[in-house]
Amino acid sequence: MQRPTGVAIAVLIGLTAVIVPIWFSIHLAWKQSLADETARVRYNAGDVLRRGEETRNQVVAGTRMLTKANLPPCSPAEIDLMRRIDLDSSYIQAVARIQGDSLICTSLGTRSPIPVGSATVISKDGAAQRLNVKIPVAGGQPLDIFSSSNGFAFLIHPGLPLDTASEGPDISLALYLSSSPDPLPLAATGSHLRPEWFRSIAKGSEATFVDRGYVVCIAHSAASDLAVVAAAPVSYVARRIARIAALFVPLGLLCGIALAWAVIHVTRQRFSLPSVLRVAALHREFYVEYQPVVEMSSRRWIGAEALVRWRRPGGRIVRPDEFIPTAEESGVITLITQCVASIVAADLPRFLSIDPEFRVAMNLSAADLRSKATLPLLEEITQADGAHSANLEVEATERGFLQGPEVRGLIAKIRSQGITVAIDDFGTGYSSLSCLQSLGLDTLKIDKAFVNTIGTDGATSRVVFHIIEMAHSLNLEIVAEGVETEEQASFLLQRGVRHAQGWLFGKPMPVATFCESLLQAKSAREQETHV
Repeated sequence: MQRPTGVAIAVLIGLTAVIVPIWFSIHLAWKQSLADETARVRYNAGDVLRRGEETRNQVVAGTRMLTKANLPPCSPAEIDLMRRIDLDSSYIQAVARIQGDSLICTSLGTRSPIPVGSATVISKDGAAQRLNVKIPVAGGQPLDIFSSSNGFAFLIHPGLPLDTASEGPDISLALYLSSSPDPLPLAATGSHLRPEWFRSIAKGSEATFVDRGYVVCIAHSAASDLAVVAAAPVSYVARRIARIAALFVPLGLLCGIALAWAVIHVTRQRFSLPSVLRVAALHREFYVEYQPVVEMSSRRWIGAEALVRWRRPGGRIVRPDEFIPTAEESGVITLITQCVASIVAADLPRFLSIDPEFRVAMNLSAADLRSKATLPLLEEITQADGAHSANLEVEATERGFLQGPEVRGLIAKIRSQGITVAIDDFGTGYSSLSCLQSLGLDTLKIDKAFVNTIGTDGATSRVVFHIIEMAHSLNLEIVAEGVETEEQASFLLQRGVRHAQGWLFGKPMPVATFCESLLQAKSAREQETHV
């Protein structure tokens, strides 16, 4: 055999020895990744179907209760029953009486007709569906309205059944009725749903397939006509191939690929926002400003909310809405919370030297509420000079509180330490007031969006009164956020809201400026006392 031929064969064998294992590993990786993504899509479909069935069961149970009660339409007794059904239901946003194309009374306290338009679909038994209806009493957010032939209507947020844990922004989900000849989504999210996916399959069954770049699962309820479509891009499968294929590549090639991947990965990560946020947390680029919380009757500053800010090395201030969502999605938020906690621990003695009863509120993210490090972090704050547990309050949004039983356990431990817990931005999320009863909270903060409606002619302004009433009934302390006018302050005070914050009382400010104003106010009060 000539040397060139031998070299060519050796090269060919060498290439084959490299290419075949790589091809085989990629093939196995593709199959495994596709199986993993199919399992994930099936889980999403099953979870949405479970939520849809629970929503349907709550509507059916509510209809039975109202029908059995047989109360005069829109009477105080019937509205009270509607309200109880609303509070006891985790998916129902409101209960109403419907006549024609208008809601004539609701569990939210409205009694004047609210037009809702004609029905999207009417079934044989007279039940009607109205999808994505915007009504002022719900703050203009789109709701699905399901009404029965006997005049009862149930308002459902279309996002609730779809609020499942899904990975990636391109996941598409839809809940529909398989019995309809031309199915329309009762609720949907994502922009990649195709009409041909809304198939009618046997009850209690499911089907999975790949169609034009998407892994699709269709699941049908065993007890009703509800069905779900869940779809994820096949590109998600490709993202997992490199990790799985690496297990089958020879050690030398694996090291080379891993090194190249590591260089590219590190380079990308160095310039990604989550990485920049991690570095910023390590370099203590985050700082805190304090916005006063006032006692409405006396306008005395009794506390403050600690608000995180980010100053880049060049001096540019980054707005919280530009980095907080990314920090929460990437998990960096827990590092930022640690920065805020250390700053609050250092600043708290300055406040307490002026007012020993002063209370600082700091925000916790959903990740913080699941972290075992959160409780020791809070305990460090309460151990600052002159501090005790009553000087600290923690706040979290509705979505943060609805993460699972471990969150409820942490809340109980926090409150057992004497630290109060507040639900922030109440009214903008998905939780019902029944959740407030089970969570065990101390304070409810009314979102600025509802405070802004005070003094207007919009029907949404009544929601503020409804929230205040319910908070009083649950013995929760109330703090109104975003108060900017004397008219708003007077309205809230007359309805028993004791505390508030907003630009009417003070903007967020550095600790030195805050303490100076707090000290001046204290001196002024002492002089008035001596006069």
